Amino acid sequence: MDRKTLTGFILIGAILLLWPSYLELISPSEKPPEKDVLPDTAIIEKYSQTSNGIYSELDKTPNQESRSFTIDGGSYVAKINNSAGGSFLSFDLKKHLKRDEKNLDLIDNINKKNLLVSFINQSGEVVVLENNWSVVSGASATLSEGFNEAKVAFKTNYMGRTITKELTFYYNSYEVDVSVGLREVKDLTLDEKYMLSWSGGLPEHEGSQDGMFMEGLVSQAGSIESFRVGASSFFGSSNTKNISEENKKYVGQADFAGYRTKYFGVFFIPQKSDMVEIIKYPTASRAGVDINIMQDINLEKNKLYLGPLDYSSIESLNVGLEKKILGWQWLSSVSWLVYSVMISLFGLIPNYGVVVVLFAVLIKLVTYPLMAKQLRSSKKMQEISPIMNKIKTKYKNNPAVQQQKIAALFQEHKINPLAGCLPLLIQMPILMSVFMVFRNTIEFRGESFFLWINDLSAADTLLYLGEIPVNVLPFLMSASMYYTMKLSTANQPAGGDPAQEATQQMMKYMFPGMMFFLFYSFPSGLNLYYLCFNIMQIVQQKIINNETPNGPPRGG
Repeated sequence: MDRKTLTGFILIGAILLLWPSYLELISPSEKPPEKDVLPDTAIIEKYSQTSNGIYSELDKTPNQESRSFTIDGGSYVAKINNSAGGSFLSFDLKKHLKRDEKNLDLIDNINKKNLLVSFINQSGEVVVLENNWSVVSGASATLSEGFNEAKVAFKTNYMGRTITKELTFYYNSYEVDVSVGLREVKDLTLDEKYMLSWSGGLPEHEGSQDGMFMEGLVSQAGSIESFRVGASSFFGSSNTKNISEENKKYVGQADFAGYRTKYFGVFFIPQKSDMVEIIKYPTASRAGVDINIMQDINLEKNKLYLGPLDYSSIESLNVGLEKKILGWQWLSSVSWLVYSVMISLFGLIPNYGVVVVLFAVLIKLVTYPLMAKQLRSSKKMQEISPIMNKIKTKYKNNPAVQQQKIAALFQEHKINPLAGCLPLLIQMPILMSVFMVFRNTIEFRGESFFLWINDLSAADTLLYLGEIPVNVLPFLMSASMYYTMKLSTANQPAGGDPAQEATQQMMKYMFPGMMFFLFYSFPSGLNLYYLCFNIMQIVQQKIINNETPNGPPRGG
């Protein structure tokens, strides 16, 4: 591996290490659009008082008998009850299960108080309608193509006025329509606004991997802003000790607002919002996140997305959230192309492990002309390295002549010193997009390859030595990287710069070692890809090394 390629990989590693901290640094505060009419900030502060569950007044309507319903939506089984006018007791996904998972529930004891409705009465007290509501209509249902919609409606009373909520479920869709009717109490409210809330965030199913991905997301005027919840360190986890209590408000219209872990998310798509608030806090077992949407009491329709972050489902929301699913937004177009090719290959060969191997081969074939040019440039530079060192030594006291002689040497051997950089720069977006897609995509979850690689979304742990996992692919990937770097200097002529040779020898060991520790806990699908990528690189390097040189270098 030549110096330019090595520099490129080091830059990628530095970006990956520092990117979460950069996001934390630039994460913007709320920026109200200039054309929007801003709500009274005093009212916003009133609603914010509910952040820690401290309410001025609870709805005093007597509780109805607790009732629950089960909706089999094809891709999930949801159980809801009449608490707070329809809250999820469970939301079991049928897809993306790992071998050892009997179920995958997005509801636990921390977020069971969900879809809360509240408003401020004329006395300035916050009324939270968390009692058991009456059931107006609806029953348990199993949806299908012929019966693709189910509605459950609830109602409650406040000071003799009726308030309604209706949930609508759709077959093979993770979208739920939430319609809230508060118009009868409009004159009893202080500001003619109400708040729809999701409390508690989501369970964490991916262990320490979730920590890098947990974030609140709010989109305003097409710009997606991130509110980091997990640890900002690249090696961080979702340990509650790393999570401080904090809230952030976004004033004005939001395209969507919600919270995600690595593979799952909960998002509101409001009809029109006045303010969005996201609150993060530690709980005994995981991060807690509340999402509050304040809107006009006349705007009843909201959409809830609760489910996996697979690209097609998120894209169908049509609010731009898919830009965040495949990694960095500025690479979204290239990442989408990488993802599309991956899905197309899976359509032909339904094994994602084989798809990863084929993808590495495909990327190497597509980029071979660029890589060959880079490797040949590096080889030529190695061939003339002894002559360059003689020139540097001979004219060390005359830099101007030294540069002239070196330029003449490059011209004589038809070498462009920048020729090796351009191919690398062209490849970089592709390589970074592959990294992000393979690390982020939920399609790898629970997908096996062969032998001990039984989940491409997790490390390929073969066994444990005490509490230390032994992951095989990082060893193979680092060994292949070492061999690649060794091949790149195999034909280096004698007489080179001793300092440069010493640096190359050091990096031959240090860089694979650094990548080993960096990738050790990464998903096995990602390590498998880079192992295959390095093997193809070895083949390419041997082809270039075996090419007949044009003749011995001259000059000096």
